Amino acid sequence: MSKFVWFEYVSTDAPKAQGFYGELFGWGTKKVPLPGGEYTVIAQGDVTIGGYLPTPDSAPKQAMWLTHLRVDDAKAAAQKAKSLGGKILMDAEKIGNVGTKAVVADPHGGVLALWQPTDPNEKSSPAADNRFCWNELTSKDPAASVAFYKALGGFSTDAMEMGPMGTYHLLKTGDTMIAGIMKPPMPEAPHAWTPYVQVANTDATTEKAKRLGGQIIVPPTDIPNVGRFAIFADTQGADLGALQNP
Repeated sequence: MSKFVWFEYVSTDAPKAQGFYGELFGWGTKKVPLPGGEYTVIAQGDVTIGGYLPTPDSAPKQAMWLTHLRVDDAKAAAQKAKSLGGKILMDAEKIGNVGTKAVVADPHGGVLALWQPTDPNEKSSPAADNRFCWNELTSKDPAASVAFYKALGGFSTDAMEMGPMGTYHLLKTGDTMIAGIMKPPMPEAPHAWTPYVQVANTDATTEKAKRLGGQIIVPPTDIPNVGRFAIFADTQGADLGALQNP
């Protein structure tokens, strides 16, 4: 089943990010040995939910969250992204014995990773506070983005009317909602994926992020029948969402 399963923080200053998110969400780190070096995972107790990755030499230096879409064949999915108008930024590459990864950009420049786990029965961590719970694309052209990701991930789609915010497009696998696509809340917002973390209290989380040096992008806002959300930028400028269930 195509779904978003892993989230990497890509930056030139991992310790700074680890300090910020450790304070904000209580995240710890663990070192995992891989051929050619170590990989730092984000750990919530014994559960691993993401990782920290140094910015590749050829990539922009702006810190970002890199979301990973699970696929059956990373190489084939990367070629499909290219055939749909996207670009291959990193060819499919084996990551130790855990899986194969490629990185692509959609036709408007939104970057994501394609992840093929070695174990086809690999399961995501169960939902809980301070874990990733949602993924959202702010798109310059929502209709085109819906078409691209529907073809890439084999998703079905649905839509919700959000009043002044416009139409919120849902990507679904069966009856399961996987991600959302919408116009950016502000014209200057980039075309990019933003992960969300489930929190117990969106207002408290946002205020804490601000005290730690973050910047509020979208203040805490209620969405009927969905919950209360906010978006902030951390101390290196990477955007992240917080979502409190109703």
